[in-house]
Amino acid sequence: MAGPDNLRTRRSALTFGSGLLMTAVTIAVAFVSTPLLLRWLGAERFGAVRALSDWLGHLTLLELGLAGAIGPVLAHALAQADRTQLARAFSAGVRAFTLVAALALVAGAVVAFFIPALVPVHPGLRLDLRFAALIGLVGLALYPMLPFRVLAEAGQRGYAVHGYALAQSLVATSLALVLAWRGFGITGQLAALVTGQAVFAALCAVDGLRRLSVLRTARWSDGAGGEAERRLWQLNLPTLFTSFAGRIGLFTDNTVVALMLGPGQVAPLFLTQRLLALAGQQLLGLGNASWAALAELHALGRHEDFRARLLDLTRLVSGLAVAMLGPIAAWNHHFVARWVGAPAYAGDTVTLLAAVNGWMMALLSLWGWCFGGTGLIRALVPPALASGTLNLGLSIAATRLVGLPGPLWGTLLGLGATSLWMVPLLLRRHFGISVGALTRAVLTPVAWGAPLTAALWWLARAHEPPAGWLGLGAEMGGGMVILLGLWWFFALTEAERETFRERLRFAMRGDDRGARGEE
Repeated sequence: MAGPDNLRTRRSALTFGSGLLMTAVTIAVAFVSTPLLLRWLGAERFGAVRALSDWLGHLTLLELGLAGAIGPVLAHALAQADRTQLARAFSAGVRAFTLVAALALVAGAVVAFFIPALVPVHPGLRLDLRFAALIGLVGLALYPMLPFRVLAEAGQRGYAVHGYALAQSLVATSLALVLAWRGFGITGQLAALVTGQAVFAALCAVDGLRRLSVLRTARWSDGAGGEAERRLWQLNLPTLFTSFAGRIGLFTDNTVVALMLGPGQVAPLFLTQRLLALAGQQLLGLGNASWAALAELHALGRHEDFRARLLDLTRLVSGLAVAMLGPIAAWNHHFVARWVGAPAYAGDTVTLLAAVNGWMMALLSLWGWCFGGTGLIRALVPPALASGTLNLGLSIAATRLVGLPGPLWGTLLGLGATSLWMVPLLLRRHFGISVGALTRAVLTPVAWGAPLTAALWWLARAHEPPAGWLGLGAEMGGGMVILLGLWWFFALTEAERETFRERLRFAMRGDDRGARGEE
């Protein structure tokens, strides 16, 4: 394997490993912080914070798809070691996001005005909710800093981004606990959230300016109206449509539940899915860790290597999803009961649906990066809009019919009926990926993992609850080790195992110096 391949492998491994570390620390902090926040805030305030955060999160649609559009532009400039194009693309991004920040602040003020209707709470909490919404607007003013994060990810330095995100999480959580304890309610939680966002943006900015002197000397007007700017605005609308579809389909669960069932029901929905969601974030992190390397292979014309790497990653994501999500789902009722109390558990249906949805979304995220990272995001617009629309409609209908599991049924049926089969066809059309090979990579782990997961599910209910956190961790972790071992020895061929071993060796001994376009 050549030197650049060595570096790509090492950086992808570092990004994924740092994501695991970040999640481990996040879980440890959440074990302590969440029960305290729930006690000090109460279920209604806790649920209102989640719902308000989601409403403010919907305003990210006003970034007009630019975050996804600038990624492939920066990645291409870094792959070609074109410092001039890199500076122009970055400057174009800062200018674009300055405009986005102004639009988002106006829209955010409208949301803040109507927030008592959007998040129905007790009359005594409405003023607190409105102040919290106004404080949340401060985070929207940080949009012009976003290109620094994208630059680090496009440069295959996602591990640095994870480090900064961990700092953000620790700062925000610490401040949230202090403010909740002091009785600052919903307003205090949003103040903590915004403070964490500001810390993250500052760290990303310092990192980019330190590593790339061309950004320190560039004028923000450089390249105005040039090729980089035109490319950015060509990619932004398709990216916006796919982001919009993803958000209305996948990130409206809390909003739907708050409006239809009340903010108090958001807490059990969120808490029951929390551990599964954290594991799912690591599976999504595989795509995030690898997209820049895949984009570089594509930009260099190494299409056969691109296809082989994508199939390897698909096998890895599907196998890890079964091994991680299966045992977590089996023992999730014990976890929630010990963590925040049995009344906060939303039921086995929510757990199972969250696990299956996490598996699907991890695969679709990985495949989606192939299009987003290579500037072909326009191809994903039809399946994204179809799945998002169907997802939202089914979520609302199912919530009326079955209550709390409704949004998760909407996600399962919406993705399964559209993107899960449409995206593989697009991969074949645009990248020459064999649908048969991709299907085998996806389903082989499921074929052996589903019966074993069912056995673990039975085992978790066939005896007394685990003794303490150590007992619970041992049983859940033991299930993961068993599934990972069986996947490694029986689901993978010897050639596939050797490929993973080789890349792991390179990841452990690679040199992180001399990245393209960096100093």
